[in-house]
Amino acid sequence: MQISFGMFEDQHRRQKKGMLDEIGSVIDFGKIEKLLLEMYVGTTGRPPIPPLILFKALLLESWYNLSDVEVVQEIHDRRSFERFVGADVRKYHVDDTTLVKFRERMRDARLIDQVWKEIQIQLERKGFLVKKGTIVDSTLVKGACKPESKTQEGKPVDPDVHYTSRNGKAVDGMKVHVGMDQGSGLIRKMEISHIEKHDHEYLKPMIRHKTKKVFADKAYASQAHDDYLESRKIKNGILAKGYRDHPLTPVQERRNWRLSRVRSIVEPKMNDLKNWCSMARMRYYGLAKNRLWVLICGIACNGKRALKLQAA
Repeated sequence: MQISFGMFEDQHRRQKKGMLDEIGSVIDFGKIEKLLLEMYVGTTGRPPIPPLILFKALLLESWYNLSDVEVVQEIHDRRSFERFVGADVRKYHVDDTTLVKFRERMRDARLIDQVWKEIQIQLERKGFLVKKGTIVDSTLVKGACKPESKTQEGKPVDPDVHYTSRNGKAVDGMKVHVGMDQGSGLIRKMEISHIEKHDHEYLKPMIRHKTKKVFADKAYASQAHDDYLESRKIKNGILAKGYRDHPLTPVQERRNWRLSRVRSIVEPKMNDLKNWCSMARMRYYGLAKNRLWVLICGIACNGKRALKLQAA
């Protein structure tokens, strides 16, 4: 493609590469593009906008907390954004409706799970994953609306946004479950559920194969989980839970204190997801739409973390 004077000037005045220029060193977007193109096999009509451009636009939304409308404007206004998505974006008319349809196509094709798996494979091949253990935790995320919000017809705006009680107070939204690699701080698995779902139900789904040890707080403690980890020969790092007639022993309290120091390192990861990858509030209505967004945020978070690991 013939470059414009502005692009030529930009190439020669840049002195320091930013995150968007370097992210390609930890994520092979060529392989991601091959997966995305499978959504368009057999379609007829005008050639679509390259799906990789749209996928990268979603990552920009997560990294910079932008809406569909804002990210389209910024792609055309900021040269760093244009370089990241590719200069070919100038050939196409990309707008917010394009991104909405792209997300719908990804959901219908159930492609986000394949993209997530591919990026996990890439991170593992590059040696970023230490795999000393898996830390499991969950976080509450506000919904795009309140549970009592109704349409003009009197139906719930988002029937998947519910209430639950935490520390005696009513909270609303959805719940995001995370399985994080202990050594690298990279997220290995993510899932979304209704807010009232108990953390206990999501321990097993967050454990990757070949995991050597699992860390989790008291909410995950149960005999069933103890037996499950023992059957898989996984070291049990779940904090012990005391009961009314069976308080913790001094040995259990000391064990909990040691394990808490390891388990607590997942909390900054939740902070990163919410404050630096735009997961502080759900963007859409329904679990299915928000599940795609949650995994996009997880990919964005892992990309930033992988760059730090590479620099180290």
